Amino acid sequence: MRNRRLHVAELVARGNALARDRDQQALLARAAERTRIAREMHDVVAHSLSVMIALADGAGAALDRAPDRSRAALDELSATGRTALADMRRVLGVLHEPDAPLQPQPGSDDLGELVERFRATGLPVRTAGLACPLPADTGLQLAVYRIVQESLTNALRYAPATALVDVTISRSPSSVEVVVTDTGAGALVVDQGGAGHGLVGMRERVEVYGGTVTAGPWRGGWRVHAVLPWQEGGA
Repeated sequence: MRNRRLHVAELVARGNALARDRDQQALLARAAERTRIAREMHDVVAHSLSVMIALADGAGAALDRAPDRSRAALDELSATGRTALADMRRVLGVLHEPDAPLQPQPGSDDLGELVERFRATGLPVRTAGLACPLPADTGLQLAVYRIVQESLTNALRYAPATALVDVTISRSPSSVEVVVTDTGAGALVVDQGGAGHGLVGMRERVEVYGGTVTAGPWRGGWRVHAVLPWQEGGA
């Protein structure tokens, strides 16, 4: 009888341990999901608001002397707002309805449109390798897109008078590299509220692939350099 009780007690203890483990895994999964959603929300909101503010400022400045430019800026402002609203609805839809059909995430095919959106604000952007064929992995493509987006957003917010922003994307048999540099006062990036979250988000995306991202002063401006390891056979 005593042995039976010990056996039952051991089974109960094991069951409780398994239950605690499942609860812990569930908590970790929920925390990871909250982090992912917060990262997406930051990328959407910070980018869109920065672009919209720049467009509104430009439209106001050009209202009297260049009404055509002002109207074009307002049109772009409206389009940016609609895109941001659609992105927010997508993120919130996943949050409230986990089983809802997933909408396509931005990827390499959307980089050209992203750059044009920043050029419309007056930010001078030069690109190289934008049409570089990236691996088919949608997560990696999204990471590249968000890195470029965050880097350009920071340049727009903290180095608006920069003479030039360079965006370079390259792919080797073992990695994808993204380099974004500007000639403005990029050192302000780490000191302004909100920018730190963007850098953390970039690092989190890159670390998923075992990669690295560095950001810091460079030749009087600012430089972001991300490396995402990739095996050629994975494309």
